[in-house]
Amino acid sequence: MRHRWITLTFLVVVLGTLAEPTAVLSRTEKQPSGIAPLSPSLSAAVQPLDRRTIRLLITAHDQEQFLHELEHSPPPWDRLHDRQGEGHGERLFRFNRQRDAARMDHPLLRQRLAFLWAGVLRRYVPEYHGFTLAMGPVFTSTTWGLVRFKPIGLPDEMIAVPPPDLLPHLRTKLLAGDRIEIDILFTGHLVPDESLLYAFSHDGTDQGVIMPIVLIDGVHYALKAPPSP
Repeated sequence: MRHRWITLTFLVVVLGTLAEPTAVLSRTEKQPSGIAPLSPSLSAAVQPLDRRTIRLLITAHDQEQFLHELEHSPPPWDRLHDRQGEGHGERLFRFNRQRDAARMDHPLLRQRLAFLWAGVLRRYVPEYHGFTLAMGPVFTSTTWGLVRFKPIGLPDEMIAVPPPDLLPHLRTKLLAGDRIEIDILFTGHLVPDESLLYAFSHDGTDQGVIMPIVLIDGVHYALKAPPSP
């Protein structure tokens, strides 16, 4: 998995920094709060979620199974590259529109999902007894391509609030210059009109990338487990 970091400052909407379109919430949709407890582990953050209504898409296997149910077959990446004389991205554009039309009204568009982004604690905010954070997407390698979730409708403020007994320890580590990584568990549902975006990476490898576009309705934080020795 690879991370890309975007620093969140107080009262700044992160997707403006990412130079990606932000969600326009309807009058009936409420922006979720980004001020939330920091759980001691990802399993502790996941445990309260209602698994009957929320589908976890954290592992490559879970993501592949979901894509198979929604899309039936992986994209033919080798046939989606531009050919000489064609407009830039023309084939990808047509393919995306075809897939959008094919999945219209699919029941999985109404399924609540949970997925991960990665974060790092940044600045202590005394008002909330918590920390601002930097955050970035997690890229998961699957047989379909790299999966990278794109959250929209993010809260204006995103602050992780640790339990009182853990707060002094985390503040001491940050003052010492230590890096404290966290998992950000988002919940939400796919945007109906453009729920998936197929593209190629811009890192020179032309790796196929699949971006599920999710309107966020919940934010949860968890301390990231240290790597195994």
